[in-house]
Amino acid sequence: MRAPTAWRPCPDAMRDRGSIVLGWLTRVTLILTLLGLAGFELLSVLVTRVAIEDIGQTAALEAIEDYKLNHDTAAAFHAASAEAEGQGASIIKKTFEIDDQSVTFELTKTAPTLLLYRVEATAGLAKVETTVYAEPLEEGGRLP
Repeated sequence: MRAPTAWRPCPDAMRDRGSIVLGWLTRVTLILTLLGLAGFELLSVLVTRVAIEDIGQTAALEAIEDYKLNHDTAAAFHAASAEAEGQGASIIKKTFEIDDQSVTFELTKTAPTLLLYRVEATAGLAKVETTVYAEPLEEGGRLP
């Protein structure tokens, strides 16, 4: 009977130290990180798009209320602008029009992204704009 010999790894096993698994894991991690970053940037712009509509309507109602009291376009603009700026948006002054029947203006806001607004080539993608139109509401929320 032959005596058992000590186990010796083959030469190929000595070279494989898990680099295949580590390389694969690195690629998967990198891909998931890039997808997560892109998803966050897109979601941030979409949330800002929804939020700017609400900000615009709130600012428009402030302008209408102020205009009802004073019939002063500049004061109505400042009331709307203060409301919008309090929420991180800005009204383009030359687009502001108000009368007894309605108010119209353009509103802009930059989405709080991680990279888009910081890179000059993509900064325009983070800027969200909308045109706001509102009419005054009577007491009880009915249109006149």
